[in-house]
Amino acid sequence: MRQDAETASARRVLMITARWPPYGSVGVRRPVRLARHLPTFGWTPVILTDDPAAGPHEGPAPLDPTIEAPPVEVHRARALFPAYRARRAVEAALGAAGLGRAAFAFRRGSRGLLLPDHYPEWTLAAVRAARGIGPVDAVWATGMPFGCFVAAAAVAAALDRPLVLDYRDPWSQADAGATRWRHALRVPTQAHALLEGALLRRAAGAAYVNEDMRARNAAAFGVPPGAIWEVIPNGFDPAEVRGLAPIRGGRPTLLYAGNCYGGRSMGPVLRALAEGFGDGERGLVLEVYGELDTAARQLLDARPMPGRVRVSGRVPGGEILRRMAGADALLLIIGPEHRTGLTGKVFDYLAAGRPIVGVGPADASAASLVARGGLGAWVVPDDTAALADVLRQVEAGRLPFAPRPEAWRDLTAEAMAERTARLLDRVTER
Repeated sequence: MRQDAETASARRVLMITARWPPYGSVGVRRPVRLARHLPTFGWTPVILTDDPAAGPHEGPAPLDPTIEAPPVEVHRARALFPAYRARRAVEAALGAAGLGRAAFAFRRGSRGLLLPDHYPEWTLAAVRAARGIGPVDAVWATGMPFGCFVAAAAVAAALDRPLVLDYRDPWSQADAGATRWRHALRVPTQAHALLEGALLRRAAGAAYVNEDMRARNAAAFGVPPGAIWEVIPNGFDPAEVRGLAPIRGGRPTLLYAGNCYGGRSMGPVLRALAEGFGDGERGLVLEVYGELDTAARQLLDARPMPGRVRVSGRVPGGEILRRMAGADALLLIIGPEHRTGLTGKVFDYLAAGRPIVGVGPADASAASLVARGGLGAWVVPDDTAALADVLRQVEAGRLPFAPRPEAWRDLTAEAMAERTARLLDRVTER
């Protein structure tokens, strides 16, 4: 499937993404890694994204130094995003008037009022930019935000090229508990499903990061005649962490990176620490770089563990990877909504190369990977005694860790790019 440089330059794929450096979110990793490796398999990526200075990117987006954009052709299409600008203007006016709580309430209440988000407002700018890019053989778009699918469908129609939709997350078929900002005024899920079904019927192909996501869409919409739907998991790229100096603490450290919510609760780990360790300035320390879920915060408020649990905010990607590489073990929490898939955190942990303590359903896909790969230990959330025993193994440096790289060979960025190239081959050869 590998191609020489001359063949690679013969086929071009227009990759439409709302996430591209300097925007440094988790969502940028998949398109960046694909763009880095697709030329190896015969496809030259051409990036179409919005202008980060004008687009609806909320909050800071520092460039993660581990996300190095490959030397590819990039086009930025600037749009006004009037609904986004109006929303932010109202927030700013409320804040300037000293109505901070009203501004916060408006911000939360205004989430979910658009179908599906702000990015359909980018469609005209994207089509105009795409017409000036030059010949391409296929159009590929990744979501969320799923408004990019709307823009990509218009671009593919304007260029008369096959469209491939790449699902990093579920859209209308997401679990109710996994969908944030649900309230009475939001656009009904049925409207999202109608739009999603129409776009899937327009697409020549679709890629899903796990089988559960694909199966849910197949049950809801059916696979359109002639369409090609594939499961293409995320992939980690060892080159991104090569040369990073580990940051090590003076104590045995169990590190968790990211936010907790819903089924992905820190509660079971906190209970095991409270019962098996208690307070202490010596021995094992749990370091959390992110936010705790509500239940875990309440548990920690009722039973503080000074010296045993440290909760910090998020830190830049380059720093957290160095901290991962220096930790004695990495904590992976899988909720029931991610039972059949591998979250992005799994790939970051694989790249860091440290033992994993997994907490989640016994039949989770990640549990199987940890066992097959010799990566550490897995415990179900309600077995506090077993979890405390695993934590003591981390403290003593005795957690089983005998990595078998063949178990995750298909989970590299190169494998992800090869599968994507095969999908592009199939939709363009018909």
